[in-house]
Amino acid sequence: VFKYKNGYRAQLTHYENGVRYTKTKSGFKTKRSALEWCVLNASFARNMTSPTFSALYKEWSSTHYQNITAKKIQQYQHVYDESHDLYKMRFADIGVRHFQAVMDAQKNTYAVRKIFKSVYSMMSDYAMRCGYITTNYARLCVVPSAEKPNKRAFTSDEISKVWTLWNDKNDLAAGATLIMIYTGMRWGEISTIKPENIYLDDGYMRGGIKTETSKQGEILIVDAIKPIVKKLMMPTNRIGALSSEGFRGAFNAMQEYLDIPRHTVHECRHTTATILASLGVQPAIISEIMRHSSYAQTMAYTHVSREEKLNSLSRVVTTEL
Repeated sequence: VFKYKNGYRAQLTHYENGVRYTKTKSGFKTKRSALEWCVLNASFARNMTSPTFSALYKEWSSTHYQNITAKKIQQYQHVYDESHDLYKMRFADIGVRHFQAVMDAQKNTYAVRKIFKSVYSMMSDYAMRCGYITTNYARLCVVPSAEKPNKRAFTSDEISKVWTLWNDKNDLAAGATLIMIYTGMRWGEISTIKPENIYLDDGYMRGGIKTETSKQGEILIVDAIKPIVKKLMMPTNRIGALSSEGFRGAFNAMQEYLDIPRHTVHECRHTTATILASLGVQPAIISEIMRHSSYAQTMAYTHVSREEKLNSLSRVVTTEL
């Protein structure tokens, strides 16, 4: 720090491989403020000797990998393998465009690109702690929004096939599917409800999950599925004896056997709301049955076909005429 014009100038100097690098700033009113600037920018020299991306990855992973699962390590290693364009770059020279270019080159899904951003961000945080960089540019990278999968309700023909399989073979996956369709239950509910919380004679059970409205609401049991509930969920919950993966495997095998398009387990719940809406049930009642806290939630679960909408509009026209 030295006197310069009417104030002070601060200068940082660093030599690397015989080359002199300087960083200066003038206009300080006091010597103390100039010295404080020097302290705040002391990482300047360390930035000049910032390790390469490859070297930093090895340094960071040597400690970080001690506390994560083998699956995570495999995912993070894939990020490194795909980042070969960055290997020889000094980490301090890598900016948003460099990280973003690697991420954009991936043909994988939103989830995979999100892992890339996460790894780059963790490495950048580590580099900041070491004083190699001052800004985490990885956090500024953009991951395109995940595409929401199109939910599709079971058709009446598909439900009829599931009923036939249940009546013919008492197939567990078929029975569970029918229970979920006619109650609006989630897999997390049907698999965990205790038999003592099933009041078959009164037509309801308790054991909702997620929201308070869902937990406090009654899961209604119509007469048609009472025999299925009694057989599969009382006195022990046979459905809950299967793991989530085990049930999904049986659920998919059932659909393949019945030769129907693939549905997700959660689409059973969507089917409940869709059937109720197509029957003209009042929105407030649908929300109560689905145990939603608002009808806005219920709307996301109803998938009324174009034909049904046109028929409804046609009835309006007929009424007016």
